[in-house]
Amino acid sequence: MERSIKSKQRQVVEFNVIANAAGTALSGLDQNQVTMTDTGTGDKLITLPEPLNDAVVQVSVATADAIAQVGTITSTSVQVLSFDATDGTTAKDAIVHIRIIGSKVADRY
Repeated sequence: MERSIKSKQRQVVEFNVIANAAGTALSGLDQNQVTMTDTGTGDKLITLPEPLNDAVVQVSVATADAIAQVGTITSTSVQVLSFDATDGTTAKDAIVHIRIIGSKVADRY
């Protein structure tokens, strides 16, 4: 017998944005829901409006000769890094499409 109230509803939240190359402006479906800070060449910090548990982040670039990857993920922010595709290590500003999916629920069943 279970002695606590549990819900199987995960309360999934999703944010979809496009960050400009300079890291100064967002566009896309949820441009007004998150904020972005340019923290250096090829380094953008996306701040979420509410904490998410176990966030999954997908990134892709729309700038020629560039690659992107996810840096540090916390419950309230996501770091997105972009590099020159030639060597994969030189930081490069790029247009990045970002998709963040997480849950408001911390319980595990």
